Parts: sequence; structure tokens; C-alpha cells
Amino acid sequence: MYKFLLPVLALLVIPQGISAQCEPQLLDCGAAVQACDLSYNDPQYWNEPYWWDNLIQTHDLAEAKIDLSLEVKDTCLSGGLSVRCLLFLDLNGDGVQETVLDSDSFPLNSNTIFYYNINSGGSARSFDERPVPYNQKWRFALKTSVSGDTSSFGLRWTTQANPNVFVLPELPYGSHKVRWIVTNSVGAVKTCEKTFVVKDCKAPTLVCLNGLSVNIMPTQMIQLWASDFLQYTEDNVTPIGQIKTGIRKTGTGTGFPVDAIGNPITNVTFNCDELGTQSVELWARDGAGNADFCETYVIVLDNLGNCGNPPTSFQVCAKTACGEGVEEASFSLSGPPVLPPFWFGISNAYGCLSTPPNVPIGPGLILSAEKDDNPLWGVSQLDFVTIQNHIDGIDFFDTPYQWVAADANSDKVIDSFDIIECRKLSLGIYTQLPNNHSWRFVDKEYVFPVPNPLSAPIPETITVDFSNPPFAPEFVAVKICDLSCGNLVGFYDIEPENQHLIGSPQPNPTNEGALLPLQLLGAETVLLEVMDYSGRLLFRSEISLPAGPALLEIPASAMPQSGVYLWRVRAGAVAESGKMLRL
Repeated sequence: MYKFLLPVLALLVIPQGISAQCEPQLLDCGAAVQACDLSYNDPQYWNEPYWWDNLIQTHDLAEAKIDLSLEVKDTCLSGGLSVRCLLFLDLNGDGVQETVLDSDSFPLNSNTIFYYNINSGGSARSFDERPVPYNQKWRFALKTSVSGDTSSFGLRWTTQANPNVFVLPELPYGSHKVRWIVTNSVGAVKTCEKTFVVKDCKAPTLVCLNGLSVNIMPTQMIQLWASDFLQYTEDNVTPIGQIKTGIRKTGTGTGFPVDAIGNPITNVTFNCDELGTQSVELWARDGAGNADFCETYVIVLDNLGNCGNPPTSFQVCAKTACGEGVEEASFSLSGPPVLPPFWFGISNAYGCLSTPPNVPIGPGLILSAEKDDNPLWGVSQLDFVTIQNHIDGIDFFDTPYQWVAADANSDKVIDSFDIIECRKLSLGIYTQLPNNHSWRFVDKEYVFPVPNPLSAPIPETITVDFSNPPFAPEFVAVKICDLSCGNLVGFYDIEPENQHLIGSPQPNPTNEGALLPLQLLGAETVLLEVMDYSGRLLFRSEISLPAGPALLEIPASAMPQSGVYLWRVRAGAVAESGKMLRL
């Protein structure tokens, strides 16, 4: 039977005839303490299938370092102190301390505690999953030091390999207790017991999207959701999928927004009395109840006249034929009453932009879009094969936008000269196409002629027209030489002929990671790299793959925050590169 199962004296015991001045004095036996954790959970501790955190539904218990120490002053002139430490732990989160560690009988084996041993022997469990030799695994120990008549005792971790090296233990979240029993040389006994709480004190990190613009609906109101404003959120302990979000109009309350029964308020509504710029608070709350917010805004418009007012602005978008928003497309207006032509901004990550209030809007204005940077974005060997298959009659283009993308030299004929132009661009002979722009923007409402979509002039402007609301102009953005919008659709239907094929990552833009397809002629070592926009290497993976199809993973961790990243893949002598957008 372990010593900690015996009753422990909680009263001061002074044998008869012993001077009270010879009692041990506990110098720092104060009130309950709290370990307020601000660090990220370390998966190398308390992470086994038999551990379970019911709050966030995980087998990886979160933990924090805590200093459990005691200083004792002993005025007796001879002998020494005997100190016993009992550590009571609640490891299943039910509010009951079911596990105890006794300094008089710490487990002999490293990386071992006896779970649920408060009334019996308990079951042996591990808490240190670090990939180190057994004699370097942590074990519980009592560190002792003496200075004059004062002794210090601390509950610590140490190892068999270095038993004189001590570190603060990392204990799981919960409400625990430590009991110190001190006996001096003449038999005087004192007990110190204090509870301590290990808890998560770090609020989630969240980033707002930098403003939205919306139009009042025919109901004379518009409802927006917290997710509409959220760029990303993360927490040191709570998984992303369990972080609660809420939203409120700025100045209408304090703390995390909840309804009358405590549920998060996840939407706000604006009406015709709230046109213009409106500020909102976007909140995030973790499983421990820690919360924080960011502030952003929405521009509430009535471009469709649903509030009885004539439209004063509108929203325009540019998206690929695959539905991806094109960021940093430049929009401009021309014609009366805008003289000379007026550039009014660039598109956001969703490919959209609203005209600012100071631009005079009227019927008959001409709207245009332009983007002429990053000529290699999305262009790969797959595109050259697709053009050649179309020319050879093996597999014709699926959409008219592929005709536009394939006409690299703008002669309205799809032939091998277009492949040559695209290859020169891919090889760096060209920095830009000499007879074409990097992107072309086509009115989404335009119906191409058949069978040759290039047989008639392509409208690359849109006329402003409020006569048939809603007026929601949209361009289809066509990246020249990119016939697949960077998609993986149909990639594995193409057989490589004389070299490896490297696709483009999808999805792009992405909220998490992405996948990049390969078709290898033979066994090959493939190198994948991800850089930030300054060229700093963030991720590198080198793997040997057999011949045939393969799929590379670009993990979300390779792109730690929202922004533009560069990717590069090399398979033997074949290399491809491009950009990715993390939302």
C-alpha cells in the first residue's frame, strides 16, 4: 500500500516539552495559485489514446508549466527536515482529483504515473511522448536545497540520465491540489495544502477582412454573417472548427455577443436608414471562454434603388471561367459624365470592387478592366498539350474562353504559333507576350458565335445600364495561355509524351492547403518548394515517386497567414512555378 493512502495529519503536532520556537516555519504557504497558460499546446506531452479532454474532444491534453515549491525555516539546532509532497490531479476533467503522486513513492519507471490511484493501485500511463531514449524521459522528483536555516523544496521533472537537472513540470489543465507535510528533527509537524488551477488564458487570434460593400435587397434590408467578415481565426488550444464566432454593430454591447439564452449572435441586419459605412465588431471565443475581437466595416449601398433612391454606385467583379475571383484587376470608367477616363480601384481577393461614392454614375458609361502582370500565372505543360490536342483534332476545346486563352498572338487563329508564343513565355524568352495582354476581360453576358468563337470581335467593355435592375456587371477574366483556370479537371486524362507533366495547385485561392497533380514518365525525385512573396523559403519537400500519376500536398502550414505565396516544382529537368493566394 502506498504511503499517500494513509491519513495525512492536517494539524500542527508538537510533542510535549518541545519549545514552540523549534517549530518549522512554512514561509510561502499562501492562497490558491493559478497557472495562466498563454502558450500553444505541446503535442509531445499528455497525448495518448487513453487521455481525453471532453471540452474540446481530443486525446491531447493541453498543459502548462507550473512552479510548485515550498520554503521552510527550521530554528532547531540539530537534525534536519523531512518533507513529503502529495500532488492530487484531476486528469479527466470531472472536477474530482482522482490521481495522486507521492514524493515518498514516486513511480520508479520514467514517463509513468498511476492514473485513478486515489483508492487503489491505479493504472500505469505515460505523459512524455518526446522521441528520446527511455532514460531521457521525464519523471517526477523532489528538488531540495538548503541555505542556512532555510530549505527549499520543489516538485520537478528530471530524468534518469541527468538526475541532478530539474525543470518545471507541465501539468494538464484542471483544478488540482498540492499538500506539503513537513517534520523537523524534534518531531514537530506542519502541513501546507493549497489548490491550484492550470487553465488557458489566451484569447483566439482572429483577422477581419478589410471591409465589404453590399447592396440593400428588395426587402429594404441586408443580412450579413460573421463568416462574411472573417479572414481567419486560430487558437493555442481550441481546434479551429470549435472556435465560436459572433458579430455585432460597433457600440451596441460589450463582451462576446450572445442572445438571451447564451447562443452566439452570428449575423447583423442593416436597413435603408443605415446606408453608407457601418462599423462592426467580429468576435471569436475559444473552448475556455477566452474571447477577442477585431473591428471592420461594411459599406451599405442602394445601387438598385430598393430604398427609393436612384443608384449612386455599383459593384463589378472579374472571375475566371472556373469561378475564381481575380485579385488586383484594375477597373476604370469612361464617357460622360466621367471625363477623362477615370480609374477607380482594384479588385479584392474575390475579384470584386464597388465604385466609390465620389464617382458620378450615369447610364452610358463604359466600364473596362485590365490586368497585365504575372504572365506565367497558372500556365503549365498541360496547357500546351491541350492546345496541341485541339489543333490535331484529338480533343477540342470545351469552352469559348479556351479559344481566347489559346490565341496567344491575337491573330484569331489557333495554331502551332500560339504554342510557340506560350512556350517562349514559359521559358523566359518573353517577359510578356508581344501581341497580347497577360489577361483579357470578356463581358460575361456575351454569347460567342459558333463554331468559331473568335470569328467576331469580343466585347471587353460593359456599358453601365440601370434600366433593368439589378445591374451587376461581371467580366470573365481569361489568363492567356492558361486553358484550365489552374484546375485539375481533366489533368489525368492526358498522357505525357516526352516529358513529365506538372499541373497547378488547387484550390487557388485557398482557405487551407492545396493539391498539385503530376504525371511522371518514369521514376523521379520531385522537389516542391513554397516561398513568401519576398522569396523566403517557407516549405520544402523532396520525394521519390514512381512513374504515373501523383498528387503533391501543399499543407496549410506552408502558408501560415493570408497573402500571396510562390510555389515551385521540379521533376527531373522539368520545372513549373506560379502564385497561390491564401485567404
